[in-house]
Amino acid sequence: MTTVLYTGGTGRMGRVSREGLAGRYDRVVLFARHAPEEALHAGEEVAIGDLADLEALTAAAQGVDVIVHLGGIADESSYESIRTANIDGTQHVYEAARRAGVRRVVYASSNHVVGFHDASTVLDERAPLRPDTFYGVSKAFGEALASLYHDKWGIESVLLRIGTFRPEPEDVRQLALWLSWRDGIELVRCAIENGPVGCQVVYGCSANTGSWWNGAAGWAAIGYVPQDDAADHAGGVDSGAPTPRHHGGAFTAADYEGGIW
Repeated sequence: MTTVLYTGGTGRMGRVSREGLAGRYDRVVLFARHAPEEALHAGEEVAIGDLADLEALTAAAQGVDVIVHLGGIADESSYESIRTANIDGTQHVYEAARRAGVRRVVYASSNHVVGFHDASTVLDERAPLRPDTFYGVSKAFGEALASLYHDKWGIESVLLRIGTFRPEPEDVRQLALWLSWRDGIELVRCAIENGPVGCQVVYGCSANTGSWWNGAAGWAAIGYVPQDDAADHAGGVDSGAPTPRHHGGAFTAADYEGGIW
């Protein structure tokens, strides 16, 4: 029987995952700054707090088996904002996990940790980190932090390098990096339940024809088998748009300051 704590559980991926996995776990704690507006699913409870508050986070993590860390800033912003929410906040998640005896953290990393790789290069879990934004840097920090907490204190981590989590792909880049809602729910389930995993990078995408990622090793480690293919939705994408030069697409631009992902 498993108890799960979500940070960012009321965000896009958090809401979809919780709905898809509703009723599956004994107890689900939503660590949030405010009580959610939507109705809770069976077995869910809310712990009010902020990622900046280590003591509140540690208290919420008591008796928890797995933390699913989806919280923080989900787009490019100033370094100061990114540092507070994504760097300090993620350190608090791992330190709370250590103090509370949490077995595993499922960490929402990002495709933006490898955004400056050439789009013609298919990447696997061994690809060097080449972040494309301060946001990507913060996710790279989280992956390094996960390695430290595993090697020093034995906390397992599944590092989900999430592509673009949308109902359907919306542009040429997303045809390569798309993660369908159905596959995203299964990805989170596998990351919570399967293993042991040590500290494992897993590419978070569907089984896309022409994918820029070879995620086979990470998928096998957690038993994830994606079902959907972005190519089935290619008719809704502007086929005349240029293929991005880099994995990060527009996010690699020197003047990129943030936008809607």
